[in-house]
Amino acid sequence: MLAIFASLALHLMVRAEGEVIAHDKRNEDGIAAAIAIRDDHHLLNSREQRKARRTEWMDALGLDLVLSYDSLALGALGSDDGWGAASGDATMNLRWQINSDTSKAPLSLNLRARHRHAYSDLAPSELRSETGSLWGHVDGFTDAGFQVPEIFLEDKFFDQRLTLRYGQMTIDDLLDGHQLRSAKRSFMNQAFASSPAVGFPGSDLGLVTRWQSRHGWDLTLAASNLTGSNLRESAEWKLDSGALFQAAQLGYDFKGPRGRASRVQLLAWRSDASSELDLQPGRGFSLTLEHDWSPQIRSFFRYAWSDGDAAVTTHFAALGIARDLRKTDRLGVAVAGGQSNKSKDAWEGVVELFYRRQIGKSLLITPDVQFVTGSDAGALVVAGVRVGLTF
Repeated sequence: MLAIFASLALHLMVRAEGEVIAHDKRNEDGIAAAIAIRDDHHLLNSREQRKARRTEWMDALGLDLVLSYDSLALGALGSDDGWGAASGDATMNLRWQINSDTSKAPLSLNLRARHRHAYSDLAPSELRSETGSLWGHVDGFTDAGFQVPEIFLEDKFFDQRLTLRYGQMTIDDLLDGHQLRSAKRSFMNQAFASSPAVGFPGSDLGLVTRWQSRHGWDLTLAASNLTGSNLRESAEWKLDSGALFQAAQLGYDFKGPRGRASRVQLLAWRSDASSELDLQPGRGFSLTLEHDWSPQIRSFFRYAWSDGDAAVTTHFAALGIARDLRKTDRLGVAVAGGQSNKSKDAWEGVVELFYRRQIGKSLLITPDVQFVTGSDAGALVVAGVRVGLTF
Protein backbone atom coordinates (compact mmCIF):
# COMPACT_ATOMS: atom_id res chain seq x y z
CA MET A 1 0.00 0.00 0.00
CA LEU A 2 2.79 2.42 0.90
CA ALA A 3 4.67 1.63 -2.34
CA ILE A 4 1.56 2.31 -4.47
CA PHE A 5 0.87 5.53 -2.56
CA ALA A 6 4.45 6.76 -3.07
CA SER A 7 4.42 5.92 -6.81
CA LEU A 8 1.17 7.82 -7.32
CA ALA A 9 2.52 10.79 -5.39
CA LEU A 10 5.67 10.95 -7.52
CA HIS A 11 3.56 10.83 -10.70
CA LEU A 12 1.43 13.75 -9.54
CA MET A 13 4.47 15.80 -8.55
CA VAL A 14 6.15 15.34 -11.92
CA ARG A 15 3.03 16.45 -13.79
CA ALA A 16 2.27 19.45 -11.53
CA GLU A 17 2.78 22.94 -12.96
CA GLY A 18 2.65 26.45 -11.52
CA GLU A 19 4.33 28.40 -8.75
CA VAL A 20 5.10 27.00 -5.32
CA ILE A 21 3.28 28.50 -2.33
CA ALA A 22 5.57 28.87 0.67
CA HIS A 23 4.36 27.39 3.95
CA ASP A 24 5.54 27.39 7.55
CA LYS A 25 7.05 24.35 9.20
CA ARG A 26 4.39 21.95 10.36
CA ASN A 27 5.81 21.52 13.87
CA GLU A 28 6.74 24.41 16.19
CA ASP A 29 8.75 22.17 18.55
CA GLY A 30 11.41 20.96 16.08
CA ILE A 31 15.05 22.09 16.16
CA ALA A 32 14.86 24.26 13.04
CA ALA A 33 11.52 25.71 14.17
CA ALA A 34 12.90 26.54 17.63
CA ILE A 35 15.72 28.56 16.04
CA ALA A 36 13.37 30.32 13.61
CA ILE A 37 10.84 31.19 16.32
CA ARG A 38 13.56 32.51 18.64
CA ASP A 39 14.89 34.80 15.91
CA ASP A 40 11.42 35.97 14.91
CA HIS A 41 10.34 36.81 18.46
CA HIS A 42 13.60 38.68 19.02
CA LEU A 43 12.77 40.74 15.93
CA LEU A 44 15.89 39.47 14.17
CA ASN A 45 14.63 39.14 10.62
CA SER A 46 17.77 39.59 8.54
CA ARG A 47 20.81 37.37 8.12
CA GLU A 48 23.07 40.19 9.33
CA GLN A 49 21.10 40.57 12.58
CA ARG A 50 21.18 36.82 13.23
CA LYS A 51 24.95 36.80 12.74
CA ALA A 52 25.29 39.75 15.13
CA ARG A 53 23.52 37.76 17.85
CA ARG A 54 26.07 34.92 17.73
CA THR A 55 29.60 35.22 19.06
CA GLU A 56 32.44 35.34 16.56
CA TRP A 57 33.55 31.76 17.25
CA MET A 58 29.99 30.43 16.94
CA ASP A 59 29.56 32.23 13.65
CA ALA A 60 32.92 30.97 12.40
CA LEU A 61 31.98 27.37 13.24
CA GLY A 62 28.43 27.69 11.94
CA LEU A 63 26.86 26.94 15.34
CA ASP A 64 23.41 28.05 16.42
CA LEU A 65 22.09 27.40 19.91
CA VAL A 66 18.67 27.82 21.51
CA LEU A 67 18.10 27.26 25.22
CA SER A 68 14.61 27.06 26.67
CA TYR A 69 12.93 26.27 29.93
CA ASP A 70 9.22 25.44 30.10
CA SER A 71 7.17 24.66 33.18
CA LEU A 72 3.57 23.55 33.60
CA ALA A 73 1.23 23.43 36.56
CA LEU A 74 -1.86 21.37 35.71
CA GLY A 75 -4.92 20.29 37.64
CA ALA A 76 -7.81 17.97 36.80
CA LEU A 77 -11.18 17.97 38.53
CA GLY A 78 -13.71 15.14 38.12
CA SER A 79 -17.08 14.53 39.70
CA ASP A 80 -15.61 12.66 42.67
CA ASP A 81 -11.89 13.43 42.74
CA GLY A 82 -9.18 15.88 41.80
CA TRP A 83 -5.49 15.73 40.93
CA GLY A 84 -2.62 18.18 40.62
CA ALA A 85 0.72 17.94 38.84
CA ALA A 86 3.65 20.15 37.87
CA SER A 87 6.91 19.71 35.99
CA GLY A 88 9.68 21.48 34.10
CA ASP A 89 11.49 20.90 30.82
CA ALA A 90 14.98 22.32 30.17
CA THR A 91 15.92 21.92 26.49
CA MET A 92 18.96 22.67 24.36
CA ASN A 93 18.60 22.81 20.57
CA LEU A 94 21.92 22.90 18.70
CA ARG A 95 22.55 23.08 14.96
CA TRP A 96 26.04 22.89 13.44
CA GLN A 97 25.94 24.10 9.86
CA ILE A 98 28.85 22.10 8.41
CA ASN A 99 28.79 24.06 5.17
CA SER A 100 26.96 27.25 4.19
CA ASP A 101 23.18 27.16 4.62
CA THR A 102 22.88 29.19 1.41
CA SER A 103 24.66 26.60 -0.73
CA LYS A 104 22.80 24.27 -3.07
CA ALA A 105 23.59 21.25 -0.84
CA PRO A 106 23.90 22.33 2.83
CA LEU A 107 24.74 19.76 5.50
CA SER A 108 24.01 20.19 9.20
CA LEU A 109 24.31 18.21 12.43
CA ASN A 110 21.31 18.69 14.72
CA LEU A 111 21.14 17.90 18.43
CA ARG A 112 18.36 18.20 20.99
CA ALA A 113 18.99 17.37 24.65
CA ARG A 114 16.59 17.88 27.52
CA HIS A 115 15.99 17.28 31.20
CA ARG A 116 12.42 16.66 32.27
CA HIS A 117 11.58 16.68 35.97
CA ALA A 118 8.45 16.73 38.10
CA TYR A 119 7.99 19.30 40.84
CA SER A 120 5.35 17.19 42.58
CA ASP A 121 4.48 13.54 43.12
CA LEU A 122 2.84 13.48 39.68
CA ALA A 123 4.11 14.80 36.38
CA PRO A 124 1.41 16.37 34.14
CA SER A 125 1.77 13.50 31.63
CA GLU A 126 0.76 11.04 34.37
CA LEU A 127 -2.67 12.62 34.85
CA ARG A 128 -3.90 10.52 31.94
CA SER A 129 -3.62 7.30 33.96
CA GLU A 130 -5.24 8.94 36.99
CA THR A 131 -8.26 10.24 35.08
CA GLY A 132 -8.68 7.21 32.77
CA SER A 133 -8.50 9.27 29.58
CA LEU A 134 -7.81 7.67 26.19
CA TRP A 135 -4.91 10.02 25.44
CA GLY A 136 -2.89 12.56 27.43
CA HIS A 137 -4.11 15.94 28.62
CA VAL A 138 -0.67 17.24 27.65
CA ASP A 139 2.08 16.15 25.26
CA GLY A 140 5.45 15.99 27.01
CA PHE A 141 6.03 17.35 30.54
CA THR A 142 7.12 13.99 31.95
CA ASP A 143 9.49 13.01 34.76
CA ALA A 144 11.92 11.18 32.47
CA GLY A 145 15.12 12.93 33.56
CA PHE A 146 17.96 13.55 31.08
CA GLN A 147 17.36 12.48 27.47
CA VAL A 148 18.93 13.03 24.06
CA PRO A 149 15.90 12.47 21.82
CA GLU A 150 17.52 13.79 18.64
CA ILE A 151 20.96 13.74 17.09
CA PHE A 152 20.81 13.51 13.32
CA LEU A 153 22.40 14.73 10.10
CA GLU A 154 20.29 16.75 7.67
CA ASP A 155 21.47 16.84 4.06
CA LYS A 156 19.84 18.92 1.33
CA PHE A 157 20.29 18.62 -2.44
CA PHE A 158 18.92 20.04 -5.70
CA ASP A 159 18.70 23.68 -4.53
CA GLN A 160 17.49 22.41 -1.12
CA ARG A 161 14.38 20.76 -2.55
CA LEU A 162 15.45 17.26 -1.42
CA THR A 163 15.94 16.79 2.32
CA LEU A 164 17.51 13.70 3.91
CA ARG A 165 17.54 13.15 7.68
CA TYR A 166 19.26 10.16 9.26
CA GLY A 167 20.08 9.38 12.87
CA GLN A 168 18.25 9.40 16.20
CA MET A 169 15.09 11.47 15.79
CA THR A 170 11.43 12.01 16.54
CA ILE A 171 10.20 10.99 13.12
CA ASP A 172 6.87 12.83 13.37
CA ASP A 173 8.66 16.21 13.13
CA LEU A 174 8.03 16.08 9.35
CA LEU A 175 4.90 13.89 9.41
CA ASP A 176 1.22 14.51 10.21
CA GLY A 177 1.86 18.06 11.40
CA HIS A 178 -0.03 21.33 11.25
CA GLN A 179 0.81 24.93 12.09
CA LEU A 180 -0.71 24.77 15.58
CA ARG A 181 0.92 21.53 16.73
CA SER A 182 2.98 22.47 19.77
CA ALA A 183 2.38 21.57 23.41
CA LYS A 184 4.65 24.44 24.48
CA ARG A 185 3.33 27.20 22.23
CA SER A 186 -0.23 26.29 21.20
CA PHE A 187 -2.67 23.48 22.07
CA MET A 188 -1.20 21.06 24.61
CA ASN A 189 -3.72 18.18 24.63
CA GLN A 190 -2.37 15.20 22.68
CA ALA A 191 -5.43 15.35 20.44
CA PHE A 192 -3.91 18.47 18.86
CA ALA A 193 -0.22 18.38 19.85
CA SER A 194 0.34 14.76 18.79
CA SER A 195 -1.44 12.01 16.85
CA PRO A 196 -3.64 9.63 18.92
CA ALA A 197 -4.71 7.80 15.75
CA VAL A 198 -1.19 7.23 14.37
CA GLY A 199 1.17 4.69 15.94
CA PHE A 200 4.27 6.89 15.75
CA PRO A 201 7.40 5.65 17.52
CA GLY A 202 9.01 7.77 20.20
CA SER A 203 12.61 8.86 19.61
CA ASP A 204 14.36 6.16 17.57
CA LEU A 205 16.91 5.59 14.83
CA GLY A 206 15.34 6.54 11.54
CA LEU A 207 15.58 7.87 8.00
CA VAL A 208 13.35 10.56 6.48
CA THR A 209 13.46 11.91 2.94
CA ARG A 210 11.31 14.79 1.70
CA TRP A 211 11.03 16.12 -1.85
CA GLN A 212 9.53 19.58 -2.35
CA SER A 213 8.64 20.46 -5.91
CA ARG A 214 8.54 23.97 -7.33
CA HIS A 215 4.81 23.62 -7.77
CA GLY A 216 3.57 23.21 -4.20
CA TRP A 217 3.75 19.41 -3.88
CA ASP A 218 5.86 17.61 -1.30
CA LEU A 219 6.41 13.91 -0.73
CA THR A 220 7.85 12.49 2.51
CA LEU A 221 8.98 8.89 2.98
CA ALA A 222 10.07 7.69 6.42
CA ALA A 223 11.19 4.55 8.22
CA SER A 224 12.19 4.20 11.84
CA ASN A 225 13.25 1.65 14.39
CA LEU A 226 10.31 0.99 16.73
CA THR A 227 10.96 0.66 20.46
CA GLY A 228 8.09 2.66 21.95
CA SER A 229 5.23 5.10 21.37
CA ASN A 230 5.37 8.86 20.88
CA LEU A 231 2.40 9.15 23.26
CA ARG A 232 4.66 7.73 25.99
CA GLU A 233 7.48 10.17 25.15
CA SER A 234 10.16 7.48 25.06
CA ALA A 235 13.73 8.33 24.01
CA GLU A 236 15.69 5.09 24.29
CA TRP A 237 18.77 4.19 22.25
CA LYS A 238 18.08 0.58 21.29
CA LEU A 239 19.63 -1.10 18.26
CA ASP A 240 18.17 -4.58 18.66
CA SER A 241 14.52 -3.97 17.81
CA GLY A 242 13.22 -5.95 14.85
CA ALA A 243 10.08 -3.81 14.54
CA LEU A 244 9.79 -0.96 12.02
CA PHE A 245 7.51 2.01 11.51
CA GLN A 246 7.00 3.06 7.87
CA ALA A 247 5.12 6.03 6.44
CA ALA A 248 4.48 7.93 3.22
CA GLN A 249 2.97 11.42 3.16
CA LEU A 250 1.82 13.57 0.25
CA GLY A 251 1.21 17.28 0.80
CA TYR A 252 0.08 20.15 -1.42
CA ASP A 253 0.21 23.88 -0.68
CA PHE A 254 -2.17 26.00 -2.73
CA LYS A 255 -4.22 29.17 -2.78
CA GLY A 256 -7.56 28.53 -1.11
CA PRO A 257 -10.65 30.75 -0.76
CA ARG A 258 -9.91 34.46 -1.30
CA GLY A 259 -6.40 33.59 -2.37
CA ARG A 260 -5.27 32.62 1.13
CA ALA A 261 -2.63 29.98 1.84
CA SER A 262 -4.06 26.47 2.24
CA ARG A 263 -2.65 22.97 2.56
CA VAL A 264 -3.88 19.40 2.26
CA GLN A 265 -1.81 16.38 3.31
CA LEU A 266 -2.43 12.66 3.41
CA LEU A 267 -0.38 10.26 5.53
CA ALA A 268 -0.40 6.47 5.19
CA TRP A 269 1.46 4.38 7.77
CA ARG A 270 2.07 0.89 9.12
CA SER A 271 3.96 -0.49 12.12
CA ASP A 272 5.25 -3.94 13.03
CA ALA A 273 4.57 -5.98 16.11
CA SER A 274 7.22 -6.90 18.67
CA SER A 275 6.43 -9.41 21.41
CA GLU A 276 9.76 -8.65 23.10
CA LEU A 277 8.91 -4.95 23.46
CA ASP A 278 5.16 -5.48 23.93
CA LEU A 279 4.33 -3.55 20.73
CA GLN A 280 1.20 -4.24 18.70
CA PRO A 281 0.90 -4.00 14.89
CA GLY A 282 -1.14 -1.31 13.18
CA ARG A 283 -1.84 0.63 10.03
CA GLY A 284 -3.93 3.59 9.00
CA PHE A 285 -4.16 7.00 7.38
CA SER A 286 -4.51 10.63 8.45
CA LEU A 287 -5.97 13.46 6.36
CA THR A 288 -5.22 17.07 7.38
CA LEU A 289 -6.57 20.30 5.88
CA GLU A 290 -5.23 23.75 6.79
CA HIS A 291 -6.36 27.24 5.82
CA ASP A 292 -5.22 30.74 6.73
CA TRP A 293 -8.32 32.95 6.86
CA SER A 294 -6.13 36.04 7.22
CA PRO A 295 -2.49 36.77 8.12
CA GLN A 296 -3.56 36.48 11.78
CA ILE A 297 -6.11 33.62 11.69
CA ARG A 298 -5.21 30.00 10.88
CA SER A 299 -7.19 26.78 11.19
CA PHE A 300 -6.89 23.03 10.71
CA PHE A 301 -9.13 19.98 10.36
CA ARG A 302 -8.04 16.36 10.71
CA TYR A 303 -9.66 12.98 10.25
CA ALA A 304 -7.70 9.80 10.95
CA TRP A 305 -8.43 6.07 10.94
CA SER A 306 -6.34 3.19 12.24
CA ASP A 307 -6.57 -0.59 12.39
CA GLY A 308 -4.81 -2.70 15.00
CA ASP A 309 -3.54 -1.77 18.44
CA ALA A 310 -0.58 0.50 17.60
CA ALA A 311 -2.72 3.66 18.02
CA VAL A 312 -5.14 4.36 20.86
CA THR A 313 -8.06 5.35 18.61
CA THR A 314 -9.66 3.84 15.51
CA HIS A 315 -11.68 6.84 14.32
CA PHE A 316 -10.51 10.33 15.26
CA ALA A 317 -11.37 13.89 14.20
CA ALA A 318 -10.10 17.29 15.32
CA LEU A 319 -10.82 20.91 14.40
CA GLY A 320 -8.98 23.99 15.65
CA ILE A 321 -8.58 27.70 14.98
CA ALA A 322 -6.26 30.33 16.42
CA ARG A 323 -5.81 34.07 16.07
CA ASP A 324 -2.49 35.82 16.52
CA LEU A 325 -2.89 39.01 18.51
CA ARG A 326 -0.21 41.63 17.93
CA LYS A 327 3.02 39.90 16.85
CA THR A 328 3.46 37.11 19.38
CA ASP A 329 0.26 36.63 21.41
CA ARG A 330 -2.19 33.92 20.39
CA LEU A 331 -5.76 32.87 21.25
CA GLY A 332 -6.95 29.41 20.21
CA VAL A 333 -9.86 27.00 20.55
CA ALA A 334 -10.11 23.40 19.32
CA VAL A 335 -12.41 20.39 19.60
CA ALA A 336 -11.67 16.68 19.04
CA GLY A 337 -13.25 13.28 19.48
CA GLY A 338 -12.16 9.69 19.05
CA GLN A 339 -13.25 6.07 19.41
CA SER A 340 -11.09 3.66 21.38
CA ASN A 341 -9.35 0.81 19.59
CA LYS A 342 -10.32 -1.48 22.48
CA SER A 343 -14.09 -1.12 22.23
CA LYS A 344 -16.59 0.52 19.90
CA ASP A 345 -18.48 1.70 22.97
CA ALA A 346 -15.46 3.54 24.43
CA TRP A 347 -14.98 7.12 23.26
CA GLU A 348 -13.68 10.51 24.33
CA GLY A 349 -14.12 14.15 23.40
CA VAL A 350 -12.24 17.30 24.37
CA VAL A 351 -12.55 21.06 23.94
CA GLU A 352 -9.44 23.16 24.63
CA LEU A 353 -9.03 26.92 24.96
CA PHE A 354 -5.74 28.77 25.50
CA TYR A 355 -4.37 32.30 25.48
CA ARG A 356 -0.63 32.81 24.98
CA ARG A 357 0.87 36.10 26.17
CA GLN A 358 4.46 37.11 25.47
CA ILE A 359 6.16 39.50 27.88
CA GLY A 360 9.39 41.04 26.63
CA LYS A 361 11.58 39.07 24.23
CA SER A 362 11.76 35.73 26.02
CA LEU A 363 8.88 35.09 28.45
CA LEU A 364 5.66 33.28 27.50
CA ILE A 365 2.72 32.81 29.90
CA THR A 366 -0.15 30.62 28.67
CA PRO A 367 -3.29 29.81 30.70
CA ASP A 368 -5.16 26.80 29.32
CA VAL A 369 -8.45 25.04 30.07
CA GLN A 370 -9.82 21.75 28.73
CA PHE A 371 -13.27 20.23 29.01
CA VAL A 372 -13.06 16.45 28.67
CA THR A 373 -15.84 13.91 28.53
CA GLY A 374 -15.67 10.21 27.81
CA SER A 375 -17.06 6.77 28.49
CA ASP A 376 -14.20 5.96 30.89
CA ALA A 377 -13.00 9.37 32.10
CA GLY A 378 -16.48 10.81 32.72
CA ALA A 379 -16.66 14.60 32.82
CA LEU A 380 -13.44 16.46 33.63
CA VAL A 381 -12.21 20.01 33.77
CA VAL A 382 -8.45 20.27 33.23
CA ALA A 383 -6.79 23.66 33.72
CA GLY A 384 -3.22 24.82 33.92
CA VAL A 385 -0.65 27.53 33.26
CA ARG A 386 2.46 27.18 31.13
CA VAL A 387 5.48 29.45 31.56
CA GLY A 388 8.27 29.40 29.00
CA LEU A 389 11.62 31.13 28.55
CA THR A 390 13.64 31.03 25.31
CA PHE A 391 17.17 32.33 24.75
